Amino acid sequence: MLRPGGGGMNELLEQLKALADATRLKIFKLVERQELCVCNIVPAVGLSQPTVSVHLGKLKRAGLVKERRSGQWSYYSADKEGLTRLREGLSDFLEAELEDIPEMRDLLRRLPAVCRGPARSCGPEASDNQLQSKQGE
Repeated sequence: MLRPGGGGMNELLEQLKALADATRLKIFKLVERQELCVCNIVPAVGLSQPTVSVHLGKLKRAGLVKERRSGQWSYYSADKEGLTRLREGLSDFLEAELEDIPEMRDLLRRLPAVCRGPARSCGPEASDNQLQSKQGE
């Protein structure tokens, strides 16, 4: 069952999308280890400062990274609460019954209609069934 008050499937999707890029995943692991300034991350990943800032912005919007400002400098670290929500959200989603995921309920209601439609007559099993029913006539 998905936890009450959790971000649900949309928050989980945003977090997974943010981590689905190799550069962002590397940056996330760096700032998970310790708080870093953008100027520390740039040489580590070999990208320009604006590019690194864009990646950090996506991680921040997904709730995975926190920013702390000190004068003109920005320091980034992993958002432990966001990481906990990601872990729990993914675990909950994988363990949940389809009926317990609001975004899946409509799909479940439509599924029986799809199974009764033309899709039922495709594939080798359907061909065998059609052949058997014709032979039995």
